[in-house]
Amino acid sequence: MTDHDAAQNAGPAPLDRFVRLCVPLTGFTAYELRSTGMAQLYFDTARREIGHRSLDAFLGVWEEAHKGGLGPSRLPALERELARALIYLWYTGAFPRIAPAAHAELRRDRPNQEFVASPESYPEGLVWRAFGGHPAGAKPPGFGTWGDEPPELPTEAELAARIAAEDAGHGGAVPYDAGSYGSAGEAGGSTPAHLLPGPRSSRAVSPSAVPPASSHPVRETSPEAGE
Repeated sequence: MTDHDAAQNAGPAPLDRFVRLCVPLTGFTAYELRSTGMAQLYFDTARREIGHRSLDAFLGVWEEAHKGGLGPSRLPALERELARALIYLWYTGAFPRIAPAAHAELRRDRPNQEFVASPESYPEGLVWRAFGGHPAGAKPPGFGTWGDEPPELPTEAELAARIAAEDAGHGGAVPYDAGSYGSAGEAGGSTPAHLLPGPRSSRAVSPSAVPPASSHPVRETSPEAGE
């Protein structure tokens, strides 16, 4: 069986499986991983560098280990090295030089050296999101934001809860968190109209119903004041 045949027999939605199993490796939700726009590129890169069958075999071993409550450090030597490579890829946007023993065991037909997956992968590295920063020369956060304190890093327990939510099929994220916007939310817990997806024409408020920001308040005068 060729690597291509193995990829075809890997089951439905192999990319979905790849992203799902990268969640416990990275500590980011599937939504966050896909929002980088790099999921397909990293999946293709991993299949090319590791091999279709070897990657599928690794994902199977890692899936069983994760179900058993084990982390990547408890994997066999080869699988542990592949887990490290995928974590490195997601966080830096580059596929690393792997251990010589793993390189030989995989019988790779390419040089064992680090390379950047694409020009876009560097600024999309998870390392920037992990500490609330941004890459130099890309994705600036806005004028004056350097005066704000960086967000607090999630605790290990919070990361574990997010991963558990992913495993339970809840997605690990909500579309609207009122606390994140400094408000108590709207009545009934509904999402504010301006945060809903879809064309605004289907949910916009009539312009006549919105008071202009530049309008001055009307001063009430009494008859005595005018005399």
